[in-house]
Amino acid sequence: MIFKTSIPYRIGLIGGGTDLPFFTNEHGTEIINASFNAFSHCEIQKIQSPHIFIETQDYKTHAQIDKLPELALIAKDEFRICLAVLNHFADQIMNLKSGIHIKSYSEFAPQTGLGGSSAHLISVLKTCLEFLNQSWDDEKILDTAHSLERNTLSIFGGFQDFYPCLHQGAHHLSKKPDAEIIHHKLDSSFLRNLDLAFFVSETTGVSLGEMELPDASSLQLQKKYAREAALAWKSGDGKTFKQTLKSSWNVKQGSDQAPKHVFAMKSCGLSKKMNVLAVENSNEKIFLETIGRGVRKVEWT
Repeated sequence: MIFKTSIPYRIGLIGGGTDLPFFTNEHGTEIINASFNAFSHCEIQKIQSPHIFIETQDYKTHAQIDKLPELALIAKDEFRICLAVLNHFADQIMNLKSGIHIKSYSEFAPQTGLGGSSAHLISVLKTCLEFLNQSWDDEKILDTAHSLERNTLSIFGGFQDFYPCLHQGAHHLSKKPDAEIIHHKLDSSFLRNLDLAFFVSETTGVSLGEMELPDASSLQLQKKYAREAALAWKSGDGKTFKQTLKSSWNVKQGSDQAPKHVFAMKSCGLSKKMNVLAVENSNEKIFLETIGRGVRKVEWT
């Protein structure tokens, strides 16, 4: 029997900074994000061999392990997320008295800024829970995923990444200093009825050396935009939301210049490897004719 889980990627629409404690610990933060129809997949099945086989199609490689926890391979990018989860369940897996084959594959390359590491981790975690016949509530899944990614693996990121991965759809998250996260799920139909088509594409001429962090003033501005956009979303005010989105994305604009017929564009995450483009529906046809290949249309979940 094969146990399989597919977890969606996400796009940060407005706000952010939850991965920057120098700001959030003092000022708090707000963010709006949403998942879309691109997925990270994981499969697990028992095998007759006594070994544990890890296969990652993203890196086109595999490894064989005889015993958990495995600490040497966890330093390798290809296996670290999968191994962090497997090590978390080491006792249960080793008590199975059988081997397992775990396979992961994603629809985008690693480190895109589209929440891929969070989607990958949640997909492996949820598949392991199903495979081991364990039932966890959402809070425990979120806490465990956050601890594994931030503490065990020291992957840079914020709490916002996991909500659209686990719950899908659109989300408004806010947090005051020294307070709990306040989470509101938003009506995703608002995005689909916004008179905007969204696309993702690879950036050009981007150096992935030292990443420049946003300053406090721009983070304050993003926090303000996220609050205004959340109010517009909840009241169904598409016009205000569109203008707030454009103002927010102009602050986050990457090194690429927005192509013709694009309403707004921003780079994704600190890696800036991908752009998200918003195009008004009336310009979508001419945009696609002008831009040529290399863009993928976003279908919101």
